[in-house]
Amino acid sequence: MSTNTDGNNKNRYFRGSRRRGGYQNKPGRRSFKRTLDRSPRENVKRSKLDIGSRLKESDIGITEYIGKHLGFSAIIKERYNDFHVNEIDLNGQVAKLTHQDIPRNPSDDESIEDLKELVSPTIWNQLQTLGKENPSSVEIDVTNIDKVERRTIHTIAKKLANVVSQTVDKGDKKFLTIVPNSKNDTNGPKIRKDKRIDWSRCGGDYCHFLLHKVNMDTISVVNQLAVSLRLQPNNFCYAGTKDRRAWTTQWISLRKVEPHNILRAGKSIRGAYVGNFKYAKDSLKLGMLSGNQFRIALRNACETDEKIEQVMKSLQDNGFINYYGLQRFGSVPTIPTHEIGKCLLQGKWHETIELILKPRPEKDNELAEVRRIYAESKDARAAYAKLKRIDTIEARLLKGLQISGDKNPLGILDSIPRNIRLMYIHAYQSFVWNHIVSKRIKQFGTEVVVGDLVYDKRNCKETINDESMDYPLNDNKDIKDNTDITCVEEKDIESTSNEVNKENSEQDFPTVKILTEEDLSNYTLADVVMPQPGWKVTYPPYAKAWYDEFLAKDGLTTDLRQNNKKYSLSGAYRNILEIPTNLSWKIMHYENKHDDLILSDIDEMRKHTSPQDKSSKSITFTFIRNIYFKNNSNYNDLFSDGKNKALIIEMCLKSSSYATMALREILKNDTSAETQAALSAAYDVDNIKSNVITIDECSSEDLEIEKDHTEKNSDKCQEEVNVKTNETIKINDIENISETCQIIK
Repeated sequence: MSTNTDGNNKNRYFRGSRRRGGYQNKPGRRSFKRTLDRSPRENVKRSKLDIGSRLKESDIGITEYIGKHLGFSAIIKERYNDFHVNEIDLNGQVAKLTHQDIPRNPSDDESIEDLKELVSPTIWNQLQTLGKENPSSVEIDVTNIDKVERRTIHTIAKKLANVVSQTVDKGDKKFLTIVPNSKNDTNGPKIRKDKRIDWSRCGGDYCHFLLHKVNMDTISVVNQLAVSLRLQPNNFCYAGTKDRRAWTTQWISLRKVEPHNILRAGKSIRGAYVGNFKYAKDSLKLGMLSGNQFRIALRNACETDEKIEQVMKSLQDNGFINYYGLQRFGSVPTIPTHEIGKCLLQGKWHETIELILKPRPEKDNELAEVRRIYAESKDARAAYAKLKRIDTIEARLLKGLQISGDKNPLGILDSIPRNIRLMYIHAYQSFVWNHIVSKRIKQFGTEVVVGDLVYDKRNCKETINDESMDYPLNDNKDIKDNTDITCVEEKDIESTSNEVNKENSEQDFPTVKILTEEDLSNYTLADVVMPQPGWKVTYPPYAKAWYDEFLAKDGLTTDLRQNNKKYSLSGAYRNILEIPTNLSWKIMHYENKHDDLILSDIDEMRKHTSPQDKSSKSITFTFIRNIYFKNNSNYNDLFSDGKNKALIIEMCLKSSSYATMALREILKNDTSAETQAALSAAYDVDNIKSNVITIDECSSEDLEIEKDHTEKNSDKCQEEVNVKTNETIKINDIENISETCQIIK
């Protein structure tokens, strides 16, 4: 009879969690196991989304450019490995995984003589008996001794001999009992060996470590680490979330969790690496980053090197319009997040619920079925019964509808975590901001004009109060993956940080200055800010009518002070331009479409060869029945350095800026998924057309296949395709053959 070992292990873990006072299997409540066990969601069937149905930049007000160059064609993020994001802390240090060493416990380096000074002579003499050949148990009265000195006594005892110790109460006194640690002594007192770290001597109660990952968002990795470490996800603290569609590196902190346990847990997660452990006194908090460093590869760059240099210098000098990127608004044009936010600001609670539950192109077939059932029947109970996960926004809304029906829509919406509700309404602010900034650029260009706003440098901290920042989910016990609950593409690999939520603090709200004619020569467009609508901000005199007109179309005013304070917006300021720092670039040539162009942190740590240093210059061709590749007499000259060109960019951006908006300025092209998919497909077609002709176009005598088995390649047959010119193309490798066949068909 077979047994399910994995299932037994999981059950044992969750029983352990309940013993420690964790989640309970109470009637009417699904277990903790049900919530977290499916974090990776391996077994959920997914269907491809229709790329063509996604939002475009013009849909959200992104229409203008700063530079005068023409731009060029290139593919953004053809592969995950084309985008690398490393967090920058408040001290300007870039987070980079360099090692996985476990730090020594500082108490291990302390000498006995140093510790002797920390205890009384009487206790010291008692402890000396432990150093004898056959030490006996020692009992020390520690009733009037503080916790720090008791910990020191424990440490001295362990350094003197192989012992175990613990503090016990006897009547109204406390005694420290120390006994030899003998595994064979079954008659002695049962004292558990203390293997814990002395955190007071480590420099703090927190272990900080780097998380380096690919193909997973921060929330997914945190949930898997939590299961392995038997913790709740909200025990993990970090400055901001990072997307799954890139190699990303960020700091995480945990309280009193030992590094070797974190390392063990990290090794169990494919595509995730932890390291650079260190101890600290304080936890990380949301927003504790100054920005992100980006390393980006733009593939198939179709422009001369000279023109590319001009474009990059324009970005270096002028920057780019600091638009909120597509990631802010989701992937479904019929139900973008700002539309949900607009309904919330209008107080249309029923409509908000209907929008969130409305059917849309869905990766998750299960969720698509749930939405369909509710849309057709309005039966919340039947739809909820189809859900296997109860930790999504849809599940919370459906459960609320089961309980109260249509009687309490505001209460049902309150079941959504606050940060998600804020995300919706801030998306609407971002939508307005994009449109107003586009109108300002279109009307006044890049010149500073009378009425523009700048931060008042005398009493202003300009880095605070950007309401439309990223929204972490580590303050929610159940929500795991925000892509399921917000209709937003997975968290931005762009440079977005977490909301610090200081919007209602008078002392922190920045003050601005309205420019007069005399001020214009002292400022550039990089200094100018534009407000997001709210009741506390100052509006540029020339733009107040723009805001009024835009908001009036949605039945709103610039005074977004609501009766329900949860949905009141004070507003915020955002720079119109962002100028990258530490910007550098280089042009590379590569040979195969999927060559790695940038090394990840883990590759560099493992001393892998840099992509540009690879010595192999051979072009891999695929030979398939019914086709052969065109012969080129200048083959060696043409492809000696790789036939494809890539632009490699490295830059640093502030925590609220979007890297795709910088790339948009470079390319003068839409960065939407639809456009990038079209560019990639066009590249595939052009590449095949330039290298392939069918046998139907040739006479049969034009093609002769010879097989050459040599001693040097005894285990591998190399086929040679000879054409009339007697030139030979070697087929070194066959890869992606099925994909190529589909394209050729």
